[in-house]
Amino acid sequence: MVSLAMSEHVVFAQDVGKTYRVYARPWDRFRELVTGKDRHQGIDALDGISFDLRPGESLGIIGENGAGKSTLLSILSGVTAPSRGELEVKGKVASLLELGMGFHPELTGRQNILLNAAMLGLSEDEAQQKLPEILAFSELGDFIDRPVKTYSTGMAMRLGFAIAVQVEPEILIIDEALSVGDGYFQKKCMDRIRLFVESGRTLLFCSHAMYYISYFCKRALWLHHGRAEAYGPSEDVVRAYENYLATKSAPEKQAATKTYGPARITGLRFADRPCGLDQEPFEPQQPWQLDIEWQAESLELEMHLGVTINTVSHVQVCSFGSHQDGRECFTGSREYTASLLIPELPFTKGEFSLYIYVLDEKGLHVYDQEFLPAAFSAASSTYKFGFMQVDHRWLTSSPSVISKHNRSPIEATSMEAAPSRV
Repeated sequence: MVSLAMSEHVVFAQDVGKTYRVYARPWDRFRELVTGKDRHQGIDALDGISFDLRPGESLGIIGENGAGKSTLLSILSGVTAPSRGELEVKGKVASLLELGMGFHPELTGRQNILLNAAMLGLSEDEAQQKLPEILAFSELGDFIDRPVKTYSTGMAMRLGFAIAVQVEPEILIIDEALSVGDGYFQKKCMDRIRLFVESGRTLLFCSHAMYYISYFCKRALWLHHGRAEAYGPSEDVVRAYENYLATKSAPEKQAATKTYGPARITGLRFADRPCGLDQEPFEPQQPWQLDIEWQAESLELEMHLGVTINTVSHVQVCSFGSHQDGRECFTGSREYTASLLIPELPFTKGEFSLYIYVLDEKGLHVYDQEFLPAAFSAASSTYKFGFMQVDHRWLTSSPSVISKHNRSPIEATSMEAAPSRV
């Protein structure tokens, strides 16, 4: 990465590393202090991490458990210091890392709000002004005046997120803590993060949900065993990470996690056959229609549909979203039926899986999803190279260009006889 002046960035990290000292016995720490001899083993949680963020940019941080994501976010939040490297973070930072971090368990939720506001640099008057907004967003009711030690993990997340977003930071750092919330509050949080990003402020977001990473963040950093495996545009980094996971995991283990919310998918089938590889394969250029049925808990709920087609080896082929196509939200009923139609299926052969999503009105939050690992197949009556048939034509600037291999015109403005050749 080309180093730029720190003054141009709100976050600047150059070769940042973090090494933890691990002692075999408690007394080894004291002996090391007295004798000056190393009695510890150094464990590198991070090594050589470099990136920069200008005002208004967002960075997604991805990787497997133990890759160093939480360590990096803790360093950026100021919870711990790097062991080496260069780091500068400018502006007011609010973070939501481990649940309960920064909360005093014996104090009430209300008291912890005022304590955290003071830690973030707000005066007492500013904290009191923000208090009603934080209370309203957290929706904790009477629990706000009970000790935090009595809160569930979801309630602690509600309080932490409400504080983080309502103090209006320049930089917001979020770890995977949002995953413990219920579907309703997760959507509320995602909507608020979207508004935060659209307002031109800086977000550092860690999640195992690649859709959120791609939606919120223009760039992504993939950590692997404490080092940067990839850093760049989100779509490129996410694609590389998903391909890595697909290669690492056996197909039977790659099942989508069922998500429950105010809408639920109730039926899936093709227009002329059920789903499944035991059905007759689709032929190239044949109409392909997927019928989707789902239910909503409320008449007012606004929804969109999303469909992704993958090969059974987890290579994403194409995806469709009613929100991306400019369609109005589905709303006003409790039961719905809609179809996705591909007039001429481009696949010539292969076996394919399907992901089907019911999404919120922004196409961001997933209300429900279904994964069909062996949804359909395609086969051609004659052998075809590749698995897609793409509409195409041959063009030439000459009216009588002759194919070198078959001695016939490729395409001509007039039909001319090919000259004889020896």
